[in-house]
Formats: sequence, C-alpha cells, structure tokens
Amino acid sequence: MAEGDGQSTPAAGRVRVLTPAGDLRGAGIMVAPCYVLTCAHVVAGALRRTSPDAPAEAVRVDVGGHPEVVSGEATVVPGGWFPGPEDGVGDLAVLTTTWRPPPDVGFARLGPCGEPDRREVSVYGHPARAPDGLWSRASLAGRGGPHLGWVQLDGLDSASAWIEPGFSGAGVWDPATRRVVGMLTAALGDRRTRAAWMLPMEAVARLCPALAPAVDGGGNGTAGPAEPPGHGTATQPRAERPPPRLPTDRDQFALADALLRVPLVEEDRAAVLRRLLPAHIRHGVRDHSRPRLQVFHVVQACVDHRDGREALVAALRMLDESSEPARAALALFDEVWPQAPGGDAP
Repeated sequence: MAEGDGQSTPAAGRVRVLTPAGDLRGAGIMVAPCYVLTCAHVVAGALRRTSPDAPAEAVRVDVGGHPEVVSGEATVVPGGWFPGPEDGVGDLAVLTTTWRPPPDVGFARLGPCGEPDRREVSVYGHPARAPDGLWSRASLAGRGGPHLGWVQLDGLDSASAWIEPGFSGAGVWDPATRRVVGMLTAALGDRRTRAAWMLPMEAVARLCPALAPAVDGGGNGTAGPAEPPGHGTATQPRAERPPPRLPTDRDQFALADALLRVPLVEEDRAAVLRRLLPAHIRHGVRDHSRPRLQVFHVVQACVDHRDGREALVAALRMLDESSEPARAALALFDEVWPQAPGGDAP
C-alpha cells in the first residue's frame, strides 16, 4: 500500500480544527473519507459555545503544512456529541465533512490502547508557536485523571516538546502497533509535572459503537473503519452485520453492581469469575481494593474485546446461572449489552 493510502503511518489522518473564520483551535483525526474525531471542547471553543448541547454550526478542518489545500466545513453528526468528563462521558465529537485531505494524509488506522504499560507513544499537535505541527513524546502511565476512562501520559524528558493548547484532539500514535490508540484530551498546566491524558480508542468505540470494528480490526490489518453514525452523509459500512452496541460507562457500572449481588462473585470480589475468563481478557483486568471498582474493571476489560460479552456471560453461567441474582445479571446483559446479530464472536 502506498504511503499516501497507507493508514499505518504517523502522518495518516492528521488534520487541524479551525474556527469558522479560520483560526486554529486544535487537532483532529480523520478516520474515514468523510469523518473526523476531535475533542468536544475543541469544537465548542471554535464556535464560542457554552451550551452542552451538540452545535449545529460548522467548524473548519485543514492540514498543517499544506497551505495550498483549502479548508472545508465539518459538522457534528447526529449522536456524535459527548461533551466532557463532568457528565461521565469522554470529551469526544464525531464530525462529518465533504472536504478531502491531500493524498499524503489519507485516514488513520485505529487500534486499542490495551493496558497502559509505560510504552512510548507520540502525539503531533498544533500549538500557536508551531501551527504546522510539533511532535511530543510520552509514555502511557495508567488509567485515571479527570475521567475514569482516560489514560495518563507522562513526558519522557524535560528537553523535548510537551503538550500544550493546540494538541487537544490529536491522535496518540503507538509505534509498536503502528496504530492511533487514543485521542489527546487534556494536559496539566504545570510544565514541570508534564502530565496529560488521552481518551483511549476502546472508550471511543464504546461512545460511538459504529467505530468498534475499526478499533478492534486495527490490530489485524483490517483496512478502513465502518462509518460513524449519520443520516445519509456517506456510504454504508461494508460489514456483513452491524457492530454490537457496547455498554456505556454507566451501563458497565450497572453490570458490575448486578454481578456483585451474585453471592459467589461478591464473596471473593470476582476472583473466580476473573479466572474463568480467557487469558487474553483476564490479563488486562486492573486490580482495585474496592469491590465495586474491581468488578467494574472486570466488566471493562471484557468490553474492550470483541469476544468479551460471550466470555463474561459464559464465566457467570459456569459460576452460577441458577440463583436469582445471577439470572437478574444475565437479564441485564441482554438489556444494556445485547448480543450482536449472529452471535458474540467476531
């Protein structure tokens, strides 16, 4: 695949988000020919909006370092507005546009972040002092921060460039997997601390389930994401069946609470339930001293895998499928995390 079409390159999908007048506000990730991901706060700032509702007005998008390329308009797709961590979601805006980037940009290939393990990543942002773009290097420190689903990034050294205004909405590039594994959402103002946060692509897929095949397929070379939600703004995805609807963070906590009401789960904080999961899922479960958060992490790890629902339901049934709390938990799975058409397997 040529460099201009290849999605597994650091330059793939890098765009900028501008105000309607053309002033730079942040970065974005082009994930399909018609779609861009960025932070909701970037869009709100570009439009000078304070309302939490999705804006109808258009921002503009372009590419840094290509002054010959005219910018284009982009608007929030229906169902593509998640305004910020204060209401339990992730600071995400899914935009649709008829604008096309130059051939050497293409669109990004996405992939799951997985468990933060101190591996090195890179972010390419557009601060005011370097509007065409500037690389910053960091390591994945762990989950947490202003939003439970975010991942903290720590600066690698004091000499390299660090994240500042203009980086929000930028893709976080993992050179090991050659995928964009997150979207930069915030940075601490203290330059000495050099901490920032990203929304991992697993969380993006939970907020926007139509992107789940692109995120899950990123690791095996699947080319091109399914189209995010919209009303006739692009051709339909070529997937043979629609992607499963993934549970929101609130739904995942509800599932965790239902599982905790099962006596065999509550008595050991889901230790046996966790051991019944396949190795590729259970090894990604984070530990926590509080029972509710421990079980939430079990659910979250399952949501991050295409076979996670099937695995968790099977584990629960092996442990206890006859008690009233277990039956109630299984019923809640059908309500908030329904089985995908054709089964749970990909």
